[in-house]
Amino acid sequence: MYCNACGKAIAEDARYCAYCGSVLGSFPAPKKMMRSRTDRTVAGICAGAAHYLNLDVTLVRLMWVLITIVSGIFPGVIVYALAWVIVPEEPLALPAYASGQPVGNP
Repeated sequence: MYCNACGKAIAEDARYCAYCGSVLGSFPAPKKMMRSRTDRTVAGICAGAAHYLNLDVTLVRLMWVLITIVSGIFPGVIVYALAWVIVPEEPLALPAYASGQPVGNP
């Protein structure tokens, strides 16, 4: 494998060039907690947390209800409302148009 910046030969599994120090390839983007648009019951907080933690949505909802009941109804509702305001909603996924098709009105 060769460095795109300096052209020197480097190891296949290298993340940085040993000669010029440039970053090779791209790093995966960090996961972000977002409210779900598609799998929501009220605001998508539990579904967003489930996707972030790689858990089943029903399990997270049941745990949320259990924790809310055990701690008293008021704190659970307040935390949910704060999360509704603070946690961003996931971006709207628009369908991609195939090339050659008109995008505007016919």
